[in-house]
Amino acid sequence: MRASRSCLQTHRSSDFGNCALELLNNARSQLVPPLEAVIESFDETADTAPLAFFTLILTNLHGLQDDGDLMGLFFELSTTAFQGFVFSPAQAQLVDSLLATAENIAFALSAPGDNPH
Repeated sequence: MRASRSCLQTHRSSDFGNCALELLNNARSQLVPPLEAVIESFDETADTAPLAFFTLILTNLHGLQDDGDLMGLFFELSTTAFQGFVFSPAQAQLVDSLLATAENIAFALSAPGDNPH
């Protein structure tokens, strides 16, 4: 994610579209594997609410258009703890890993840049 942040800091405003696309692609590449692992951990015969929740997030992740969509996705993920889902220990570990990845991306995006304005 550092490369995307650097792209936004060092390129002209006319390159912003390319940087935004790079940012979204980097976020996808980091979030899809842990999100798919979470989804695959659910038994289809058990409670379908967590499966539906994370599947919707994956769908939204694939449909990201801009950084606002990405921030919205982070907001959706941040509600995981308040959904009332019951996870097995293995699922809880996968969810924790997914949330940590999202947190790291959000932190990298919000960190002050090297070039103050």
